[in-house]
Amino acid sequence: SQEQQKFAKRARLYRDLFIKNGEIQARYLPPLFLGIALAGAFLHGLFLVTHHQLSVGSLVAYMGLMGIIRFPTFISIWSFNLVQLGIAGAQRILTILREETELDENENGYSEQMRGEIVFENVTFSYGDTPVLKHISFRAEPGQTIAIVGQTGAGKSTLTKLVNRIYDVQEGHIFIDGVDVRDWSMDALRSQISTIEQDIFLFSRSITDNIAYGLGQKADQAAIEQAARDAQAHDFILNFKDGYKTVIGERGVTLSGGQRQRIAIARALLTDPRILVLDDSTSAIDSATEDEIQKAIRRLLQGRTTLLITHRLSQIRWADKILVLRKGELIDQGTHSELIGRCELYRRIFVHRDRVPTGQLVAEQSQEVPLP
Repeated sequence: SQEQQKFAKRARLYRDLFIKNGEIQARYLPPLFLGIALAGAFLHGLFLVTHHQLSVGSLVAYMGLMGIIRFPTFISIWSFNLVQLGIAGAQRILTILREETELDENENGYSEQMRGEIVFENVTFSYGDTPVLKHISFRAEPGQTIAIVGQTGAGKSTLTKLVNRIYDVQEGHIFIDGVDVRDWSMDALRSQISTIEQDIFLFSRSITDNIAYGLGQKADQAAIEQAARDAQAHDFILNFKDGYKTVIGERGVTLSGGQRQRIAIARALLTDPRILVLDDSTSAIDSATEDEIQKAIRRLLQGRTTLLITHRLSQIRWADKILVLRKGELIDQGTHSELIGRCELYRRIFVHRDRVPTGQLVAEQSQEVPLP
């Protein structure tokens, strides 16, 4: 992976610099310290001679003895210090290696290609003693888009993080293609699930590297550019002087919010996940870029099972099924038209968020959102 390659490169650089630093210290520090020690001893000897507490012959003999034993003594002390540093470093490394994770990575677990069916069966989860999700049950067929709505703190993000095992359920089961997520190989599970959040993390590397993140060296330039076109990102990338080689700064500081979102969408398209999680990923997008982002997201959703967390009615109406959460409980599920007619909380959410009268919401349900 790119993390491993980057870490290995930095580790080798650190090792080489550490060795070079050791060579410099070994060459210059011992003579320096020995010279200081001998000078101090000689000055003290002269002081004793001038006060008739030591003869000149004794001083010469003492300095001769110091010359014989100084190097072995100093090297022994120096080596002991290095050994102690090595032992301390080894103990810290071994402590990390022995640290047990709360999640079993299940390296020999199920690792087939996903179809994308997701089933929650009476799922309950808590942070410590605080219950977050209570007895959640629903089914998402392969290729369906499931929107999740609810007020702040309802448990929407936590629900999606149970799918790729950021957390493990405490009660109930989550099945993907009929297999409990805990029986999947962690690597196979997460490599087929992609998450796009509001706070997109980009690296201080080129746009090409950021889009290819997750595939590493396996991605070719043609595939990267096609993913960027599908994500409506290709044109603005070419407007940069260095195009796809443009270094965007840590966390993408040189890009706008909409541009960062499109880079993230291109990254997800390139990895071709079977399950996609969009966690409030467009909440910070301004109206000027919303149309392009909407087109890119519609392209991204095609053929993938999607869990969509958003407060934008224009996106929720795409969903095949909508889950309405309140304080960790699933109080209703259905299509937009069904929920507008029967779910008071669902109506209140959109009257509050979009300030659209209920009658207009009902009228909107018959309008089609054009595909890109």
